[in-house]
Amino acid sequence: MSEFVYRDVAQPLQRMVSLVRNFAEDPLKPLPETLSAAVLDHPLRETVILERALVRLSCLLQLGFGEAGAAMVGRSLQRTPEADVGGGLGENYGKILNVGRVVHAFFGFCDICYFTDLTEILQADVVRVVNSVAKIIHRSVKDNSGAPNKNMGDTFLLVWMCRAGLGVRTVADASLRSFIRAVLEVSRSKDIRKMSQRSDVQTRMPGFKVQLGFGLHYGWAVECAIGSDLKVDASYLSPNVNLASRLQAATKQYGVEILISGQTHSLFSPSVQAMCRQVDRVTLKGTVHPMDLFTYDVPATTVDGISVVDDHIISSPDTTHQLFFSALQPALSDRFRQQFSAAMELYLGGHDGSQADWKRASQILSQLCNQSGPRDGPSQAIRSYIKRRARPDGSAPQNWKGYRALEANRAPRELLEPGPD
Repeated sequence: MSEFVYRDVAQPLQRMVSLVRNFAEDPLKPLPETLSAAVLDHPLRETVILERALVRLSCLLQLGFGEAGAAMVGRSLQRTPEADVGGGLGENYGKILNVGRVVHAFFGFCDICYFTDLTEILQADVVRVVNSVAKIIHRSVKDNSGAPNKNMGDTFLLVWMCRAGLGVRTVADASLRSFIRAVLEVSRSKDIRKMSQRSDVQTRMPGFKVQLGFGLHYGWAVECAIGSDLKVDASYLSPNVNLASRLQAATKQYGVEILISGQTHSLFSPSVQAMCRQVDRVTLKGTVHPMDLFTYDVPATTVDGISVVDDHIISSPDTTHQLFFSALQPALSDRFRQQFSAAMELYLGGHDGSQADWKRASQILSQLCNQSGPRDGPSQAIRSYIKRRARPDGSAPQNWKGYRALEANRAPRELLEPGPD
């Protein structure tokens, strides 16, 4: 082989074959953002074009399929008798892609509130808002041991799995930290604030600002490819994923940004568990056993436009969980939280509801709702439910069992209307 053929043809082909092999072995391995100067200056431009296209296509596969699709992409690129037949997937779809595996993970759903109204107002400009929010959420999740899975318009599915060297409590804390960081960064984003303060947006929804709702649940799911040989998505199938979605939807009913299942709450480190507060015990659609619901009251990090928490603590992946949570204590005072906890005990009445005292619970919640400062969504939501369901003397109904079936799309009026805090 002449030096010319080796340098200008064989070497570029070897690099491309090596890229494909490495990508098949680990589809999530970071790829070079640009080719080296030596490659770009190659005299045979056709090989440069091919090599650049191969890198870009590989990057698009990583972006499009993500962590859930890594195994699927790897199998499709590996040399097998099935893969050698024909030029596409065709009849080999089932042999290459139609394979699932059971995983245990934390599943998070995020939703941009009032997105339908915002889309009607902004039209094509709404893409700028969605992608600005997506960038913040994806980076926050990625920096905290998770992976974005699906983008569905105004909704995002996010996944955290335990990996070598990371215990379940560490990953659990990281998932909650991702949500808190995303809420704070969205509230601080100048670009997002500029879009939400447009005159046409404020005329339609006075006091509007971009807000997020998060649901977080832990459980098993089947990681698999969903679709056909015409269109494939890599995602997760499980009632646990659906539960995370329902928790996110319920954030509107409680007027909170984050709702956490009791199962997930029990996996947090003890210090983080203590920073959350229980807001109800319910059965959700698709569940039989009652589930405790918790929230984390995200604190404000600016006062009169001045930051009171270092941006580095909020956004840097180098910040330890201990420092992050110690700097971002829950927004409500200890006294408020103690009073709310007492009201919750009276409302729930123990594991079977027999000790419930709704009249006293309602009195405490009314006091909390009448306090100055931002309205407390959970206090209003529980007080509203007690008013609707209590007997004439204010006591719990005879069939009260210490939990309730969560009513879809039922929230106090004041929690459904956007407005300033």
